[in-house]
Amino acid sequence: MDEFQNPSTRDHDFVPSEVEGQKKAKSYWRQKHALSLWELAFSVGLLALIQFTGVSTALKTLAMDPARNFYLALIPYLAGFGLIYYLATLPFCFYGGYVLEHKFSLSNQTLADWAKDEAKKCLISFVMFLIMMESLYAIARSFQASWWIAAALFWVLISIVFAEIFPVVIIPLFYKYNKLSDNELRNTTFELAGKFGIKLMDVFVIDFSKNTRKANAAIVGLGRTKRVILADNLINEFTPTEVKVVIAHEMAHYKLKHLWKLVFAGTVSITFFFFILYRMLPEMAVFFGLAGPLDMAMLPMLYAIFILYELVLMPFHNGFSRKLEKDADVMALEITKLRDPFISLMEKLAQKNLSDKFPGRLIEYIFYNHPPISKRIALARKIAL
Repeated sequence: MDEFQNPSTRDHDFVPSEVEGQKKAKSYWRQKHALSLWELAFSVGLLALIQFTGVSTALKTLAMDPARNFYLALIPYLAGFGLIYYLATLPFCFYGGYVLEHKFSLSNQTLADWAKDEAKKCLISFVMFLIMMESLYAIARSFQASWWIAAALFWVLISIVFAEIFPVVIIPLFYKYNKLSDNELRNTTFELAGKFGIKLMDVFVIDFSKNTRKANAAIVGLGRTKRVILADNLINEFTPTEVKVVIAHEMAHYKLKHLWKLVFAGTVSITFFFFILYRMLPEMAVFFGLAGPLDMAMLPMLYAIFILYELVLMPFHNGFSRKLEKDADVMALEITKLRDPFISLMEKLAQKNLSDKFPGRLIEYIFYNHPPISKRIALARKIAL
């Protein structure tokens, strides 16, 4: 979902409560970013340990003995590897997703609810992981010299399919869907959709507040599954015009074809990644003494390379995303002409979502996939309507 957490601006003429709020926000995001970096370093180290100590090879041997068939053996191997990785990284997940959110009064979840959702995420992730890896190995073993091209095309196809089924299958597993009962807001949404040239299935509300105090909204799905989703706390705690601005921003993404631009950027990125693997795998197999470049026992090192690859590209991905978000803000303002509600929305979201309005340039460059809220407000004040 398109989260308005990353903040937009005026001067630093805060009243005392705003000063305290920004101190709290900076502390929250400082800890979030530090945790992310520690988790990343730990994950890479863990994967290297699994690879270099022979744990991965032992898992493959255990998996292959009773099954023999490569694709059947891949199931217990991935299950064992996934379990080791998940249990080792669970403390980071628990601290970031539960402890830190409660520490800063952003979460409404009980520990039991958090554990229940985490179990669902774990199961869904494993099923997707299994499907992806079985398919990618099948492609690589079938296409030989051109497998990296076929694998990239498959990855993109799966991403599009997931976007189609996400609102229909995944979201209802975590939140209750209800059609929007506010007819006035519903009519406003469809009127906006007409201005943006978007055909909507419907407008829904989800019980977002059961988990978090943050507010959110999104347009999800493709084709016939396309729908607007509004968080209940967005509707209940913001004015109708502020909600209208949020919806307009989301519709601007669709109008400007941002989803397909992201798909294209992702296609280029993942194709280059698979090409790198294609060139590296033979030598890596020799180095680790494995059967060949497509030996399943090399998976931990492949995953570690993927994490590092994503880390290197993260500033560029986020920079591209910030540009798209800025363009969506501009279009939403031009269509709605709601400058003051846009600014009040940003101020409220900064407070409610505990956003750092004035992050350092390096922090913004590396971590922010939205412009800081200070810059979004500055843009609204500057743009001619």
